[in-house]
Amino acid sequence: MNNTTQTCGQLAAKPHKSLVQYIFSKLALWRKNYRTRRHLSELPRHLLDDIGYNETEVQKEIQKPFWRD
Repeated sequence: MNNTTQTCGQLAAKPHKSLVQYIFSKLALWRKNYRTRRHLSELPRHLLDDIGYNETEVQKEIQKPFWRD
């Protein structure tokens, strides 16, 4: 009986833990998107050429909201 109760308790805790992990991973991704786009907007032209981006591509990328990939 105790094992069954413990197993049910463990099963109930798993969705909560995965929800927390999902939220944390989304927040981390959004932060990364924000920082990457901000840094991209600050790069000088010669470095943009080095990574193969033109001005149109940079503008398109930095105008995206942080929550969009």
